[in-house]
Amino acid sequence: MISPRHGCVLLVLASCLLEPAVAQEGAGGAAPKAGASSAFGSAATQGGGTAPGGSSAFGAPSTTAPAVPGTGPAGQTSSFPGTGPGSAPEAGRPGTGAPAGSRTPPGTGAASAFGERETATTAPTSEPSYTIPGAYGRPAQQFTAGQGRLARPRFRYTGSVSFGYDDNILQAPSNSEGSPDIVIEVAETPGTAPRAEAGIGPDGLPTTVVVGGTAGDTRRVVIPGVRGQERVGSFLTRSNVGFDVQFASRKTLFTFDLKTGADWYWDRPGKDVDYTGSLALMYLRRLTPRLQFTANGNVSYQTQPDLSQANTLTRQTGDLLNMSAKLDLTYRFTPRLSTVGSVSYGGLRFQETLEQLGNNDSVIFGGEVRYLFSPHLTMLGEVRYSSTAYSGTPARDSHSLFGLLGVELSLSRRLSTTLRAGLAQRTFDESGTSATSPYAETTLNYQLAKATLIHFNGRFGFEEPPDAQSKLISLRAGMSLVQSFSPRLRGTLGANFVRQTTKNDVTDDETTRNTVDSTIGFEYNVNRHWTLNANYSYTREYGSVSARDYYRNRIFAGAEYDF
Repeated sequence: MISPRHGCVLLVLASCLLEPAVAQEGAGGAAPKAGASSAFGSAATQGGGTAPGGSSAFGAPSTTAPAVPGTGPAGQTSSFPGTGPGSAPEAGRPGTGAPAGSRTPPGTGAASAFGERETATTAPTSEPSYTIPGAYGRPAQQFTAGQGRLARPRFRYTGSVSFGYDDNILQAPSNSEGSPDIVIEVAETPGTAPRAEAGIGPDGLPTTVVVGGTAGDTRRVVIPGVRGQERVGSFLTRSNVGFDVQFASRKTLFTFDLKTGADWYWDRPGKDVDYTGSLALMYLRRLTPRLQFTANGNVSYQTQPDLSQANTLTRQTGDLLNMSAKLDLTYRFTPRLSTVGSVSYGGLRFQETLEQLGNNDSVIFGGEVRYLFSPHLTMLGEVRYSSTAYSGTPARDSHSLFGLLGVELSLSRRLSTTLRAGLAQRTFDESGTSATSPYAETTLNYQLAKATLIHFNGRFGFEEPPDAQSKLISLRAGMSLVQSFSPRLRGTLGANFVRQTTKNDVTDDETTRNTVDSTIGFEYNVNRHWTLNANYSYTREYGSVSARDYYRNRIFAGAEYDF
């Protein structure tokens, strides 16, 4: 039997033990429910997202903070507060949502610019988000822990197979008329001309007799004309296998993608199999509350043009190895002022002998200063220096200097846009010839509805010319729309447009080429492993040289298995 004195002691001990648990529950809020995994990687337990009981797959709190004015969609904070549109304000700093003079007790680990741990003295934070700066002329990529790609398992294997039809596998011109055959007569045996001979007439007197000539033998020779290239269509089978990795914590983000595949053409002249492959990785590390490092790399082996890549060709006649990499180091001096230093590499390697004169390597160094004018507006200035070298044609080696000013706007939680504009000057190393052109880059993201996302990006300026006597100005624009009709069905619509104007400084000739590539596709998630897909693509090229105009239709249907 327990005495009253012992009972009082036990009651006091129980109250001391229960008090911290109650306080922790009140600070953390209610744990979210464990939902079924979405067909396309929404945050769920099966996809590696939030687990029952409140802890996420990446060790971050699973609760979501209330939306704060100036933050990203659904209250998500920027990956680098104080440097971009929609960045989350800091407590006690100008322009923030926290009361002035508020402080966090020492040792509690208040949320820093890159998201340190949350304590019971601060409000619950949203899942950490990350921004990987894009390559020059390409938009940045956004990630949020437990959502989208980061809701997948850490390691994933995929395999897919599809069947399709391509009605112009050789990219044959639409109006390739060619030239007719030429027929000529060639003498094989020479003839003789009429001649006069002396003779005796019937009256016995001398006279002249005309002897007729003989005709020579001839034969007909046909010189073939130039045949127009015929459109060739073929059914094909496409197969791919892939492996990807995704990992995120409060300070680190890492993604890795490896894919290889083959296209087997049922009826194509010459080579009937095209092999493809790609490797891509992204890495982000928040070194200190003020310093962040990011790396982004991509290598792809292409057999068909990919207009979504800024440095690729709009039309290619052979296999191509496309390489790119970019390193960025971001440092925040104050809540409003930050700098970004970057170095980028790009390279092209052609497999066809005639195309190998275009093999090149380019390196770009960049420096950017950013100022957060308001929670919705960031102003920036940037300087870049690039150098390009050709292994087969040194006369095309050049270096360029860019001076740009820009803004980043977060007009609402659904709409954000960026713009950089200025001048670029290119100088050829061997001849010393230089030229100047306007240069601009822009991106736009718009959340039209809860299940509808629109993205646009564009670039205008110099691109690599065909020779050192020419100047190539290019306009590239891309748009994509993603619509989720249901948790299982998703549709995508994409379009890319490229306009290239080439002017020869010696002959003063100018040519223009326009290329349009559009795709519409659908994905249906049957279950956790199987996804059915179908897509249709239309490509058209036209310009001042009509002999190169062509169009192309491709349609595919298949399935993907997620191991």
